[in-house]
Amino acid sequence: MTASHGLWTLVMAAIVAWGPALADPKVVRALGEDLPQPGALFEDVRAMKLAPGRRIVCESDTDKPSLANPGQMKPQRSRGADHVRRCSVFADDGGDSWRQAGVATVFGEARLWLIFIEHGAQGRYRLAQLSLWAKAGEWDKAAGLLGALLGEPSTRASRFLGWQDEQHETLMFIDEKHPDEFAVAIGDIRLRKLMKSPGTAIRE
Repeated sequence: MTASHGLWTLVMAAIVAWGPALADPKVVRALGEDLPQPGALFEDVRAMKLAPGRRIVCESDTDKPSLANPGQMKPQRSRGADHVRRCSVFADDGGDSWRQAGVATVFGEARLWLIFIEHGAQGRYRLAQLSLWAKAGEWDKAAGLLGALLGEPSTRASRFLGWQDEQHETLMFIDEKHPDEFAVAIGDIRLRKLMKSPGTAIRE
């Protein structure tokens, strides 16, 4: 057993002792009726309800469809990547390839990114973080909804709002490189301790 593998085992044991904690279902459900909860099992999330012609594709899939942008599902090479699975929703474009597609949310169709982390001695994966990317024009609506549900943000800056408790973190921000969109990322803090870069929401 290598030293890195031994360290991973110890960290996983600590996370298992805490056990997965599902986010307040009211918050996630308010964003979108069919969205998965942080802490949910990989198998359950993959069975989530989607619009016809759409499916969840993960970088770890061996049967990926032909993607219009293969780089979106290119396997990561970072430390700990073997224990992480990134997924998103794609749709058949009616031709020979699949393109990233949105899911229904309270602020319109939004692209959904999912990050799963290996959890437990049996090697099962749980949802550590979900992030939604929507049109920037819906910022005020989303901020008002999250504020009504979560109260005043614990962190507030230009184009950034954050709420956090002992179990979950909710971030809302605009990436200055992509001002046409904003993100809402909801994560299980304890599961994300297993990730190299906790708090990172992916925009591809």
